[in-house]
Amino acid sequence: MERPQTNITSFSIFDEQGHLVPIDGGLVENDVCIYMSGYLKSICSDSPEIDDESVPVKDVGPIIEWFIHGFDGGDKNCITLSTEFGEYNLLKPSEQYTPLMNNLYEKIWLSKTVIEYLEEYHYLQPTYEDLLELIRECTIPDLNDMRLTEEMLHKHAQFVCDQVVSLEADEDDEPPLITLPCMRELIKLMGIKFGKRKFRTKIDYKKIDKKAWTKATTTPLVRKTFESFFTNQLDKTNHELVLRRKRCGVCEACQLPDCGECNACRAMAKFGGHGRTKKACVRRFCPNMAVEQAEDSEPDDEDDYQQMAEKKHHDKIEDAVPVKLTGSNNRKIKWIGEPTKADTTKVYYEKVEIDGSELCNGDFVMVETSQSNIPALVARVVYMWKETINSQSGYFHAEVFIRASDTVLGEVSDPREVFLGDRCCHGAPLSSILRKASVEKGEIPADWFKLGGKEIDDKHFEDDGKTYFYNKYYERFTARFEDLPADPVCPNPLRQHRFCPSCERKTKRDAKNIPKVFGKLMEKSSVVTESNRTEWTHVTWQDYDYKKGCSVFLKPGTFKLKNSLNNNTNNLKPKLDKVDEDIYPEYYRKSDNNLRGSNIDTGEPFCIGYIAAVTAIGEGPLIVPQDIYLKVNVLYRPENTTSRFPQHEDLNVVYWSDEIRDVSFSAVVGVCHLFYEHNVPQQYSLTEWLEKDPCRFYFRMAFDKSSGQFVDVPHHATTVGRTSDRSKDKGKGKGKSSKPVESTKNTFETSSVRPLRTLDVFAGCGGLSEGLHQAGVAECRWAIENVEAAAHAYGLNNKNCIVFHEDCNALLKEAMSGATHSTNGLRLPMQGEVELLCGGPPCQGFSGMNRFNSREYSNFKNSLVASYLSYCDYYRPKYFILENVRNFVAFKKGMVLKLTLRALLDMGYQCTFGILQAGNYGVPQTRRRLIILAAAPGYKLPFYPEPTHVFSRRACSLTTTIDGKRFVTNIHWDESAPRRTCTIRDAMSDLPRICNGANKIEIAYGSMPESHFQRLIRSKDENAKLRDHICKNMAPLIQARICRVPTTPGSDWRDLPNISVALSDGTKCKVLQYRYDDKRNGRSSSGALRGVCACAAGGTCSPADKQENTLIPWCLPHTGNRHNNWAGLYGRVCWDGYFSTTVTDPEPMGKQGRVLHPEQNRVVSVRECARSQGFPDTYIFAGSVQDKHRQVGNAVPPPLGAALGREIKRALAASI
Repeated sequence: MERPQTNITSFSIFDEQGHLVPIDGGLVENDVCIYMSGYLKSICSDSPEIDDESVPVKDVGPIIEWFIHGFDGGDKNCITLSTEFGEYNLLKPSEQYTPLMNNLYEKIWLSKTVIEYLEEYHYLQPTYEDLLELIRECTIPDLNDMRLTEEMLHKHAQFVCDQVVSLEADEDDEPPLITLPCMRELIKLMGIKFGKRKFRTKIDYKKIDKKAWTKATTTPLVRKTFESFFTNQLDKTNHELVLRRKRCGVCEACQLPDCGECNACRAMAKFGGHGRTKKACVRRFCPNMAVEQAEDSEPDDEDDYQQMAEKKHHDKIEDAVPVKLTGSNNRKIKWIGEPTKADTTKVYYEKVEIDGSELCNGDFVMVETSQSNIPALVARVVYMWKETINSQSGYFHAEVFIRASDTVLGEVSDPREVFLGDRCCHGAPLSSILRKASVEKGEIPADWFKLGGKEIDDKHFEDDGKTYFYNKYYERFTARFEDLPADPVCPNPLRQHRFCPSCERKTKRDAKNIPKVFGKLMEKSSVVTESNRTEWTHVTWQDYDYKKGCSVFLKPGTFKLKNSLNNNTNNLKPKLDKVDEDIYPEYYRKSDNNLRGSNIDTGEPFCIGYIAAVTAIGEGPLIVPQDIYLKVNVLYRPENTTSRFPQHEDLNVVYWSDEIRDVSFSAVVGVCHLFYEHNVPQQYSLTEWLEKDPCRFYFRMAFDKSSGQFVDVPHHATTVGRTSDRSKDKGKGKGKSSKPVESTKNTFETSSVRPLRTLDVFAGCGGLSEGLHQAGVAECRWAIENVEAAAHAYGLNNKNCIVFHEDCNALLKEAMSGATHSTNGLRLPMQGEVELLCGGPPCQGFSGMNRFNSREYSNFKNSLVASYLSYCDYYRPKYFILENVRNFVAFKKGMVLKLTLRALLDMGYQCTFGILQAGNYGVPQTRRRLIILAAAPGYKLPFYPEPTHVFSRRACSLTTTIDGKRFVTNIHWDESAPRRTCTIRDAMSDLPRICNGANKIEIAYGSMPESHFQRLIRSKDENAKLRDHICKNMAPLIQARICRVPTTPGSDWRDLPNISVALSDGTKCKVLQYRYDDKRNGRSSSGALRGVCACAAGGTCSPADKQENTLIPWCLPHTGNRHNNWAGLYGRVCWDGYFSTTVTDPEPMGKQGRVLHPEQNRVVSVRECARSQGFPDTYIFAGSVQDKHRQVGNAVPPPLGAALGREIKRALAASI
């Protein structure tokens, strides 16, 4: 029977003793009798005021149930209490009861805000920082528009999480909202566990149509590439052993029976289904298991990805060709025609007949392998012979092609495709040839650039095991797919009959890496005093002639010089020996381990020497590399001298000395371009000239080690770097010249490479294109960005660029339909106009490490990665850059990466991938990023840039492991670099002091630049103002915590005192109470307890143990034992260290918690974050403080973009 409904206002709720009690305190659920008083009003009356028609009532009850509804129809909530005789909608509490309702209003509006946000933006995979930003912008209408806070979220975390879990589960294979990153972080932070809920309440939230990315606009080629793989592979069983999570067995869902109605139940055998499904009933969704599975699939730390991707035993990329060396004796071999050549042991032939089948040099064959689990080799016969002593024998030499499945592509590859790889087998018996093969060399169409977006030839070639094609060269260790190289000419006509192009290329490559001396001098110079030494004009290594007058980079430690900058990091001690544990109860959690973000393990830059003589032990000509030596002048860096402030000096300045050292040539790592200050070309400023090439160094003074004094440069050294033509460059990049530095004309500089017309997709505020522009390789004509503030910022910094603030899929669809302008009237780029395409497509929807399921496959086909690849296919630019997070390599067992490379190869592009560390290119921040590079056919594929700056070793693990195989890039300088590391002090020590919540957009600098970094980053206009040195305004309690975090390096929340202090809003915070033993950590030195919750002593968590408004956040000691003691939360960055990856929203309790200024009591400002990314101070950001932080945090550091741009420019110059 339906109970009558009425409204009640000015209500109070109390127990049998008359004490006021909260509705949500669990009394109703525990069958405690509570009652209500107030004024009854008509169900039709919405006014909360008492009027003449209001009826006073008391002792209404007992209350048997309460629930919340109303959000599904709008923004107003309604709380209803039920008794045995009626239902009462609560309008307004009495004055005495109002404080007891505040808690419930906070819960209700917090849950509404969170759930509606997750429903609407789940596809963006929002982070905890994103959630906090949203919460701080929302208010509670029932509490006079009081703002929601982070403390409220922590206080009601269990309620919010229970409400998220209680949402009806979808049956479309969508992951539950509780597994989103923001909710997982909240669960970890607060130690949430899902058991049987203590209250019976259900909030009806407003239904929101779940958003998703717009359907991807894809070209036929990209669409076909993905379809062809998934059709065959999607349903295959993955037999890998994986950790299967089990149900917790204690939560409410686990204890429910199967409903028998959902799709999963209907598929179960007990309900008459086929019984093959592994899916559980949607009602029995276990939130504990779902969160754990999501954590397993997507680790927090990017290093964990690599560890999970790697197996204990790597499949080594074998160099040996597994050809079978013992063939069958039953094969009939008959030589055809006259021998082409004969020597004392071998007779060479052009043709042979094997079991009646004729075989010629140049034919493709299938060769039997030595292992049954390796398929037959696809090879091209180069030459054949028989031995003179055994006329029945027959052998051959062949180029062995690499199957596509043996490349990084793995199972994504076309089974008919093979690659040239300079692998050969020599001396294999002719009897090991199984049969001839049909292998076709693919040709690039003359109109390739005009074929973008066209329907492709859909004829299907069957994989018959003997029909193949090839059109690319593959480098196995670096995973580079390149155009086929031209076959070299045989250098010796006498061995033309046994000349192999692949062997010749390999021999030449190997020879480059062996140093050789040339030009023996009859008389030794005065610096060569050893009697067993000879002197030579030069030594050639890696295509460069090192001779007297050249400068070289040498391995760190070659000169064993003192380094005054090391003292700043080596003296760091993260933990004091003794503190008052009653005042600092969490200090014991700190360890003596190296600080995260410190430069303790950062190496030194290269030593620099100026060659005075090339010497060797022996007379030659065959002198072994270890007997080659150089006599060099020692060049001192500022930190190697007596300079009081070496950190203020340029990173590329050195000091001349006449001190000569004898060094082994094995210490040489590359060429350095050294100049006396006045020998720089006159048309450039010193700074402009030096920044064009990070390997350029200069000196203006000399250093006398014996006296410790700086002196004038001696006359003979003033000619260093001088050329006959001062207006032209003198040196070429590392390993690219075959002549000495004095006479080399730098073709990279003198060949005027025109900047490429660039389209930047997912442009953000423009970090990548800014770096490419700085390198002189890009002229950004068009940019696409869907976020309004970021698009506005891009336009402000690129005045001549057309910025589309639109959906990239809609734009591509318009372009492919032939439109010349967008719906907003902006001119679209035409095919043939875009020469460089760059961008970083987001990867939401498939960011875990597991294999694809059917939903995720659909997501990937409709992902922005597919859209971006379709832009590449349609416009066919000369060069293509895809930037993404380092974990792109691990997504879905590497499948996302493989499919991206496969699509590029299907288009005809050359391509490669690699991980780069932004800190290696001059920013004080660790930021590892995946970079995929591609070049159109006929254009040289760029190499990855060598590091310009030393960086922390722990952050420089840049190898990748895919399918058990380890891949590297072309980078050789993995231990050191030309310049020292860039620190936070280098980046922002000159910025003026500001306070929490500073919001003045422009202020004066107040000081001169103090470092090389600051001189480069600041405006050349001395009257320029400093922009965006603004920071977030933190809540009073958070600000009180920040103020009490010490300024010593490594300080964080564990250094907070447990005291009560007055807050800026006039209230006082509480002292955190420790009421339990801690099984893991024991008691303090004074015998005090260390547990803040019953779980510390081995019990179960109790809501009653939760404490709020304390200086030490209750949640951190509560869950610290399970999460590395939450090291870094409320942490300060270190002056002599570096930033963790710059986040889109600096939150003291976010994933990157170390976001406090080294000395000032605030979070880092927008401009400080921008400097950590390497943005010039003149770069403008748009929108709110949060918008600007997001623009900076999402950007590619411009110095990284510039380093990539220089390599693309070199490749482009080599292609002209």
